Amino acid sequence: MKKMYQSFVILNKYLVFLICSTLTTLCGINCFKTEANRIQVDSSGYWKYNGQRTLLLGGFNHGHNPFIDGSTLDDVKVNSMEDIVAQIQEMVDTGGNTLRCVLDPGYATAAGIDVYQKNADGLYDLNKPTGPFWDRLTTFIAEAEKRNVIVELEIWDRFDWHDDVGGIWDKSPFHPDNNCNYTIKSSGLAADYARNTIYKKHPFSKGVPGHPVYESAPPERKAQYDEVRKYQEIFFCKVLSCAFPYKNVLYNMNNETSEHIAWGEYWIALIKTKAEKQKVSIVCTNMQDGTFNGPDSDGLNHQLMHPKIYDYLDVSQVNSRLWDETHWEIIKWIANQATDKGFLLHMTKLYGSDDREPDPWASFKPGDSDNAIEEWWRNLIAGVAGVRFHRPKTGIGLSEKAKACIRATRKIESKVKFWDVNPRLNLLTDREIDEAYLAADPGTQYILYFTHNGGGSVGLNLENFKDKQFDIHWVNIDTGNWGSTSTITGGKIATISRPDNTAHWVAAILAED
Repeated sequence: MKKMYQSFVILNKYLVFLICSTLTTLCGINCFKTEANRIQVDSSGYWKYNGQRTLLLGGFNHGHNPFIDGSTLDDVKVNSMEDIVAQIQEMVDTGGNTLRCVLDPGYATAAGIDVYQKNADGLYDLNKPTGPFWDRLTTFIAEAEKRNVIVELEIWDRFDWHDDVGGIWDKSPFHPDNNCNYTIKSSGLAADYARNTIYKKHPFSKGVPGHPVYESAPPERKAQYDEVRKYQEIFFCKVLSCAFPYKNVLYNMNNETSEHIAWGEYWIALIKTKAEKQKVSIVCTNMQDGTFNGPDSDGLNHQLMHPKIYDYLDVSQVNSRLWDETHWEIIKWIANQATDKGFLLHMTKLYGSDDREPDPWASFKPGDSDNAIEEWWRNLIAGVAGVRFHRPKTGIGLSEKAKACIRATRKIESKVKFWDVNPRLNLLTDREIDEAYLAADPGTQYILYFTHNGGGSVGLNLENFKDKQFDIHWVNIDTGNWGSTSTITGGKIATISRPDNTAHWVAAILAED
């Protein structure tokens, strides 16, 4: 009888395994989803997902709340989830696998998508985060996961806290006039904030332990900060309850913050505590606005000194103020620091668009579409593990140019993995400023990129590899298509000329053996 029971147990376990394996094959349902399959940082300095090293590439036309917002190229303010999922699929079909999502409850409320339950008097109850906002967020993450797409969640956004130049504070559920939980007096939050106050004066991002403003506040002011933070934590924990079940989420505490470092680190500590209790493996960071200052960025330097707090660095803002060789010099400096300290670099925003008014180079100088593509390739050559075009009209989103660039990158990746090469501009001769960029495993494989306006040719030092043959596989980045193939011989400095001067070009160069 005992042997029969043991046989039954073994058979039952086998049937469960067989059913789960069948579901995984036929339906994409993973009965064996483990923490090891979650998005994580690989020891190579690149991302690892489902146990495989992966390069993250992306572009999207939707705004901060991509699970709500319509494309920034049309007048549709709220898209159906079917339309949003269709654009996710469009990105996947072209080779993309990463998305950005800024939560912005103020913008969602203004669009008519409730984040909280409303009382009979029309005021929101911050104790009750419920409604279509959360259903859409969960669907967005789940549909991305089905397609092996990584979502970076940006939980707080300073642009949700002011009233002018597209600001939305007057609609925010956190505005004291819009909820039943606190008043202007009990919260210390004002009815109006101009945009220039959100960098230094807005109290919403100061009321956390460790922040010097909070720590120096008198008891009555601390009580106001504590009152607001109680409801911030409710919102924060609701976000985690939606995201933790999924394995494809990166957690970024802020969109391009200039706030004191203690604000982001409070939320990092909280999310890590929650994740540890629930035995969930997560990676998190806090995007600093001033990374374009490179070695002069206090926020970036602080992060580089604290690898136990920051699991990766989102250095998107390097792309917002810099261009050409200066852009390369700063991202290369950051990449050197990251390599020395074991950090992975990620960029959820690459700037540049021909449609920005009145001039692509006006204001904070994000540049034109050529600049966006050049940022993309300089960053990849430098060793950035994930790049994504910003939405129009500050970026090229998921335009035809963006899709061609993504396809071109995947073609190069099919020949040379970016994690197998390192920046080696020292191997190039006769190089003009910002003409060409090189990553290499010398003697084995190379990635050579020519910018749009660069000259026609450079020399590649192959002097140490006499009698070795190298095949050059060109890709036209403007079309995403393969170009010509040719062969060069080592033992000398080989002159490599781009196929033409009308497009961005990149080549995978491989030793024949």
